[in-house]
Amino acid sequence: MVQVNKLPARERLVLAELSGVAGRYGIGTDRDAPRGEAIAAVRAVTTDPRLLGIEAGTAMADPRGLSGPTVELLKAAGADMAVAAEHAAEVRERHERIGIRYDLE
Repeated sequence: MVQVNKLPARERLVLAELSGVAGRYGIGTDRDAPRGEAIAAVRAVTTDPRLLGIEAGTAMADPRGLSGPTVELLKAAGADMAVAAEHAAEVRERHERIGIRYDLE
């Protein structure tokens, strides 16, 4: 289990920056940028497969189901997708405990 709040401060800062960059290139204002540029921007933040996987897991757990392109970007940048799947399950479980629903209809 990954408890982001228990990670070292440096890793939490990297995850915060990664969230912004990956979101911007995945589904945000730079979503139409060339794929190579997007991957390079993500890798400029980190090449750590675990941290990329944690962020991919957060995106996979998007209750509105909009973050697929962000997940694919992080995967292309080298995310550990086993870490992503585990973290996504944990995030979904926390969401469901506090009443966030995943039925998208």
